[in-house]
Amino acid sequence: MTLSPVGRPHPAPPLDVDRLSAAKLWLTSSTGDLPYLSAALYSTHHVSSTEVHTATADADWRLYVNPDWLAGSPVATVAAELAHVTWHLLADHASRAGSMFVTASQAQAWRTASDVTVGETLTGSGMTGHGLPAAVDLRLRPGRSAEEHFAVLSQLPPPTPDGSGGDEETPGRSQQAADRCGSSADGLTRWYELPLDADTPRVGVVQADEIRRRVAIDFRQHVTSRGTEPGEALRWASAILDPVVAWQPVLSAAVRRAVAWASGHTDYTYSRPSRRQFAVHGVVLPATRRPVPVVAVVVDTSASVDDGMLGQALGEVDGAIAGLGVPGEQVTVLACDAAVQTVERVRRAADATLGGGGGTDLRHGVDAAARLRPRPGILIVLTDGYTPWPERPPAGMALIAAVLHRAGTAAPPAPPWAIAVTCPMP
Repeated sequence: MTLSPVGRPHPAPPLDVDRLSAAKLWLTSSTGDLPYLSAALYSTHHVSSTEVHTATADADWRLYVNPDWLAGSPVATVAAELAHVTWHLLADHASRAGSMFVTASQAQAWRTASDVTVGETLTGSGMTGHGLPAAVDLRLRPGRSAEEHFAVLSQLPPPTPDGSGGDEETPGRSQQAADRCGSSADGLTRWYELPLDADTPRVGVVQADEIRRRVAIDFRQHVTSRGTEPGEALRWASAILDPVVAWQPVLSAAVRRAVAWASGHTDYTYSRPSRRQFAVHGVVLPATRRPVPVVAVVVDTSASVDDGMLGQALGEVDGAIAGLGVPGEQVTVLACDAAVQTVERVRRAADATLGGGGGTDLRHGVDAAARLRPRPGILIVLTDGYTPWPERPPAGMALIAAVLHRAGTAAPPAPPWAIAVTCPMP
């Protein structure tokens, strides 16, 4: 359907569904060579609309197609436009515009920025004739994200979280009719787009995420077999399939679990009477106590470990321990490379003196920690992972292996009996 100038729906000419199907087939066959787009292309719902010039899409995966344009355009041209709006949906440019607090006055800059990244993706995939702007033509640096391009193109001060900074709240009708993207690119609803309760189906958030994941899997397989890296798409696929989880809260949670485990090992004491003493005459019953665990930290000080990475990890360990109320001087830090260099009891792990700089064999550090008195209940090992490990865990201790590595590189495996936390760092 389409809308009249007074906002009432009236019938629009029907779409040539066979021509749309031909365009999709052109894209996903050897001709267009974009087979990974199949799941997304066949998930959109078509709406005939004379209010758009070519084809646009809203954020709910409804595709608005001008029937006259569809009938008079070559299949390859229709296919290129379908690929264009489909990549806006896959890249979730609508939500990303919201995260950037893009207002109506900034929407054109955002659409251009996102079109540049889509154009790079399609060009990198071998598609020509899509008519999208190129980074070099706009004096932008190729290969950057839509957010980076937008920062250059908008030339506006950073918007505030309440969305202020623009002088227009909704896009004008002439502006909406002229753009090729629809709200799929910037999240700003066009006047011709259908409401949420319309009869035309839409794709929900959960289903959209599943479609993106399916396409990301197919895209990665396609790129691996062809050896190309088109535009921002490879980063997009990696973000979906290999999300980077902040390691700091994971490490803190692991320390808290280990402290809870060690604190749960209760012991008996006669320093205070048992709560059950009144039930027994002539016998003194011991009470139970839950000791505060002793913490030991083995720090890999071999030449391969970056001091900045160690500093960040030690700071997170200190924060977790302090938050759990472990008293001062309950932390022993052992600096170890191929041998134990220093053993120091400190109030904060970050205050320890770290010596070393040679090879790596943290088995010596783990053995030395197990011989400490009082015996630690928790052992935290900070390492880059390139070390031999003991064959079995130290008895009576919870061992956390925090493996530090550079983001984008694979972390060496920790022993299966350890609580392993991988810590990717820039």
